[in-house]
Amino acid sequence: MSADRQETIWHGVIVGLIGFATVALCVSAGDVMQGRSFFYTVSLLGEWMFYDLKDPAQVRVWPGAVFAYNGLHLVTFLAFGMLASWLATASERGPLFWYAALVMYLFVLAHMFGAVQLMTEPMRAVIPLWQVWLPSIAAAATMSAYLMAVHPQLRREMREWTDATEHDPA
Repeated sequence: MSADRQETIWHGVIVGLIGFATVALCVSAGDVMQGRSFFYTVSLLGEWMFYDLKDPAQVRVWPGAVFAYNGLHLVTFLAFGMLASWLATASERGPLFWYAALVMYLFVLAHMFGAVQLMTEPMRAVIPLWQVWLPSIAAAATMSAYLMAVHPQLRREMREWTDATEHDPA
């Protein structure tokens, strides 16, 4: 395997872990701010997705539900991290590539937000919408910040392109 491919995979793993950790911390902080257990939402979603929870009032915080949901959540973020890392690497080939990658990244991101919102809809009575959107936005921001930090060529390409469009009289 080439060094470039290994680096892309490594950055994908890091990006996925950053996104996972950001969402986990934000959701857990939201639970604590609402006077709930640190693992309330994770357990709720784990029981609902894997253990057929019908009534959110019957949720119990226990390791099985927490690990089940976090496992799925981690795998999803690792896959998204790999995609984002690959798009960032491809973007360094020039302005047309980063523009195409950015459009694709935003397209995937929008659908991920939509999927999360749809998935949590049955539990909306106990999971407020802000507790779905804020962690997702924070994860997208931290993941993007990491990718921009490790891809200086991409930052340079974007800066040059924006500078050229600002000075274009047309």
